[in-house]
Amino acid sequence: MHKQIVYQLLFLGLLGLGVLSVDAQSDTAVNNASVTNVDVIAEQLDKLMSTWYAKKAEYYENSQNAVRESVTNNLTEDSLILLRLQTITSHTLFPMVFNNEIRSYIQMYIKRTRLLSVLLGLSKYYFPMFEQTLDKYGCPLELKYLAVIESALNPSAVSRAGATGLWQFMYNTGKMYGLEVNTLVDYRRDPIRATDAAARHLRDLNNMFSGDWVLAIAAYNCGPGNVKKAILRSGGKTNFWDIYQYLPKETRGYVPAFYGAWYAMKYYDKYGVEPAKMNFEQTDTFLIKTELHLMQIAEALNFPIDELRALNPQYKKDIIPVMDEPMILTLPINMVTSFEKKRDTLHLWNKEKYFSEGIIQPTVVPTGSMRTTTTAGTTSADGYIIQAKRHTIKKGESLSIIAKKYRTTVSELTRLNKIKANTTLYPGRTLIVGYTKTPAPKPKTPTPPPATPANNTTDTTAHQ
Repeated sequence: MHKQIVYQLLFLGLLGLGVLSVDAQSDTAVNNASVTNVDVIAEQLDKLMSTWYAKKAEYYENSQNAVRESVTNNLTEDSLILLRLQTITSHTLFPMVFNNEIRSYIQMYIKRTRLLSVLLGLSKYYFPMFEQTLDKYGCPLELKYLAVIESALNPSAVSRAGATGLWQFMYNTGKMYGLEVNTLVDYRRDPIRATDAAARHLRDLNNMFSGDWVLAIAAYNCGPGNVKKAILRSGGKTNFWDIYQYLPKETRGYVPAFYGAWYAMKYYDKYGVEPAKMNFEQTDTFLIKTELHLMQIAEALNFPIDELRALNPQYKKDIIPVMDEPMILTLPINMVTSFEKKRDTLHLWNKEKYFSEGIIQPTVVPTGSMRTTTTAGTTSADGYIIQAKRHTIKKGESLSIIAKKYRTTVSELTRLNKIKANTTLYPGRTLIVGYTKTPAPKPKTPTPPPATPANNTTDTTAHQ
């Protein structure tokens, strides 16, 4: 009983000090922003449940009794949440705040027990990587919860605005941090590359706002320009809750959502939820230097294509192209031996089926592999005729338009044609866009001349 009184007094003390800011904003402003962002986050959560790994997960929904702290039986739900928030924020760089909007996001997560169970299961796979990368760039490890509200830990997530991947990078921001996007590959979907880019981006935003990680989080959502405008409109205030009303609606709910996800991922056991068992096994990565189709790998190794796609979400068309650097293929540990045995011949597996036009993209014919040259093309050592596939430039076309048409990249077009990306294209001229590979016709066996009678004096030189 004594401890219960202490907790109640602590609750009232925090309320008096303003740490508990339930009424920091008007209920109307908070609720409007909350509804806007809750809908966006809920949409990502719903998409998560349609993924292959969510469908295959083993759930433990409400499989345990809610864990209750023995000293808090007489406290209200709000006071319990407050004390828990104080516990998880006490040794971090994030201030302890609790208000109506944070409460709404906590409720959103803890009431979706099945979704929360999947998120917890996925976190065992992604969080170690997040933490290692965040620590590498000097970022708080708690920022890993941003990926929960951004994408619901779905690397293939795409927002209404086009933001993509675990960390929901827009096209231009992704480019700034080295995330290549073309017709075949989207590095925003690559968990390793995207996490590295997100950590660097958050570090830069933090430096921009004098070490304030809450403002850095807000800027991650709406851009640093909008946060700076909100600071100016507030008269120069730099506390998130002081500039709250001047921020875009979605961003007003973004920081509260961060606290809500953080709370739910830490105190799920208090609501009878356990992490789902995901079918993700330990994985290994391989550097790929030849063009491959994911279906070639799936068929040759007898491996589920949906799982292969889930492990390699960056390949938009299921094609691993050849680019300026080796490409990464992720496979479960138990497939390593099978892959290594067939690695050198995988690119030949049903090649005509998966590269139906015979276009070798975006590779060039290797030097030294040619045997003969004819007017029809070049005959390779393995008995195929290889010809350059050309495109006649039309008025208004750009390299990006042409690259998209032929399922290749701008960088590959510039390499094949030995031009620069900003080269002016003139209508009527041609560009090499790839190579076709067709079986060379078998040489005809010469027909021997008919036998000549002994008494025939006709000249047979022409027949011979």
